[in-house]
Amino acid sequence: MLKQLALMGVLLLGLWAPDHAYAESCIQSQVIGTWLNPFAGAKSDITKLEVWAVCESQSVPHIKVKAYTACAPRDCTWGRAIAKSYDEQSFEVMFRTFFAKRTISASINGRRMDVKVFDNFHDPRKMDATRSFVLWRKKK
Repeated sequence: MLKQLALMGVLLLGLWAPDHAYAESCIQSQVIGTWLNPFAGAKSDITKLEVWAVCESQSVPHIKVKAYTACAPRDCTWGRAIAKSYDEQSFEVMFRTFFAKRTISASINGRRMDVKVFDNFHDPRKMDATRSFVLWRKKK
């Protein structure tokens, strides 16, 4: 019985051990990090984007984004979403919020990140909108 438990433990450990193929192909991108908008003021302006790489043995490496917007008394969040497309200097991600489907398109331009938000409102009486923001990498 003890030998069977030990064998099962070794097999389970092998299943959860990191896969070197995924670790070697982990994402290297300039967009990864925390980006801040020091000029956000109006309600629903993008105040912060947190962008990180997910490199786990159980999944394909990908980029995840968490978006924050101006709210009171503290910033609101649209949640976390996986970037639909990305490369070394850009990404696109979509969030489904209560009022709209919001697509963020971001790209690095020198030391800043240029962000466009496309708001596709669920209510047909409300006009869809495009907004632009400039974010700066948070200093460590």
